Amino acid sequence: MKRVLAIVWSGTLVLAYMAGSAIGPAGSAAQTAAGAQPPAPAGALPPGEYSKMQLAPDQGQPTFISGDALRKAHPALQARAKSGQAGVAPRDFMTPVITRNYSYILLHRTPPAATADKPAAELHEGVTDVYYIVGGSGTVYVGGDIENRRVSRPGEFLGQMAAGKPFKLQAGDILTIPPNMAHGTVPDAGGMTYVLQKINVGLYPWSLINGTP
Repeated sequence: MKRVLAIVWSGTLVLAYMAGSAIGPAGSAAQTAAGAQPPAPAGALPPGEYSKMQLAPDQGQPTFISGDALRKAHPALQARAKSGQAGVAPRDFMTPVITRNYSYILLHRTPPAATADKPAAELHEGVTDVYYIVGGSGTVYVGGDIENRRVSRPGEFLGQMAAGKPFKLQAGDILTIPPNMAHGTVPDAGGMTYVLQKINVGLYPWSLINGTP
């Protein structure tokens, strides 16, 4: 008799478990459909608590960059490049901004003296690059491999593009280049002026990436 009761009891537990398994996901789906939030992962902060986290120093200050100044930069830098004489520098139009997490630098690139079969390439393991084009135009090749790869500084490599997807850019365009992805810039005649934003993704000390001491 006891053996029979044990078998019945075991069967009841199995049926109950199966029923719960069948109802559980459906019930969860119904709750999610009704707008209920799924439970937070273990150890996650509840909403509103992230703003209470202590930030590291050197987070930067609110920074305003004049669009009018940037628009004036391109023709002035074009003239400087054409004359071949030192004069107007990009920092005359925009002071570089460097914080612990990101940097903004104004750059003007001119076409190479001779057309190369493969453009110069670079790759940053610890940085996302964002190009904001303010004047001129050019093509940025992204992806593929780097031939004759060499280390320029920790986390950064230089060489020549072996392949890559071309992105034709002009004033007003934005291009994002993820970390660890080769890219090479080929300005058109007249050059290309752009704000380069570098975002530290945390793989390396920022001083190794942005060249600061």
